[in-house]
Amino acid sequence: MSVVFSKRFKADLLEEQGRYGEISERLASAFRERVAGQTREVIKWKGIDHVGPHGFPCRRTRPFPFYIYYAVEEETIYFLGLAWISTDNH
Repeated sequence: MSVVFSKRFKADLLEEQGRYGEISERLASAFRERVAGQTREVIKWKGIDHVGPHGFPCRRTRPFPFYIYYAVEEETIYFLGLAWISTDNH
């Protein structure tokens, strides 16, 4: 199985890591490791996962409020981007 990371995914990851880095380098590192771990899980299971609110397969990055969105086509997983999960119940 091959893996492709979109420019958007990479940009989203760097942007959010930067935001967490403004608070704490340790927090930024934990965020990046969580995203990397969830990405490895998607690859390991060949993309079998939940469908998110936008209709794409996704993986949650708990305890961080983000989904990793991806698409699977034949033998390739395309990581599309990170989406913030709103915690607002209104």
